[in-house]
Amino acid sequence: MRALITGGSGFIGTAVTQRLSKKNFDVTIFDKRPPCDKSIKSCKYIEGDLLDLEKVKASIVDVDIVYHFAANADISMGFQNTSLDLQMTTMSTYNVLEAMRVNDIRSILFLSGSGVYGNIGNKIAREDSGPLLPVSLYGASKLAAEGLISAFASMFNMHATILRPANIVGGGQTHGVLFDFVRKLKRDHQRLEVLGNGQQKKSYLHIDDLVEAIEVALTNQNESVRLVNVASADLIDVNCIAQTVIDFLNLKDVSLAYTGGIVGWIGDVPTIRMDTSKLRELGWKPQLTSKAAIQKALSEMTSAKVV
Repeated sequence: MRALITGGSGFIGTAVTQRLSKKNFDVTIFDKRPPCDKSIKSCKYIEGDLLDLEKVKASIVDVDIVYHFAANADISMGFQNTSLDLQMTTMSTYNVLEAMRVNDIRSILFLSGSGVYGNIGNKIAREDSGPLLPVSLYGASKLAAEGLISAFASMFNMHATILRPANIVGGGQTHGVLFDFVRKLKRDHQRLEVLGNGQQKKSYLHIDDLVEAIEVALTNQNESVRLVNVASADLIDVNCIAQTVIDFLNLKDVSLAYTGGIVGWIGDVPTIRMDTSKLRELGWKPQLTSKAAIQKALSEMTSAKVV
């Protein structure tokens, strides 16, 4: 099986590349930067920008499936640079799809996000929920990419698998609340700034559970578009995450300094609850709770010395 992975040098791309390599896939990584992980350095690497359509057309050839992970990963940055998500997520997705069309490649796996649901309060987010009204440019760009994928799949006889995951944690992450808390506490052992009021509550999924979900979602995939939510079975709030990090670092008497408000940044949501029954019916279930995923990620981050 031949696979091309956009963003293959990143956190999620690296984990999926590792899994595919173990299964003897012929993997090509397309990324702006070469892979750092020793375990995947033997994979073919193409240095390139997904906004360069001709480069993308020349690169996405002779493969059976494209795993499309490249995107803007920093949700809050969309407020400062409003074209960031449009370029890095929506336009890059169009270029990938156009290259697939031109080169007669029929299968794509796309990582969307829970941001497409917007702020729906305590309602349960299901794959058929609607209307979808994102409150961040990140969520809007993911939703736009989903629309492009659906249209290309319908018009050009492709098979698309779209995952809407919760917050992903693991040893290789380079952003997010967990990464930020560890970095802040290593600078100041006695004070931790917490964005918002600390009561934001969401699902956190370990990268290993996500990789397994991707594999299950692709099994016997003969639909034009298969769309699934991916999340742990529980939620955890930011205050609990903060205390988990403090305990892990063996710190005492740490004061929490809240920036205030019910969200951490413009475009954030206070909570999101996702129904994962569709993916569970396909045979997947998370191995870790949100707290256990965070604890495992902390151990991995320490071992890898990423913070």
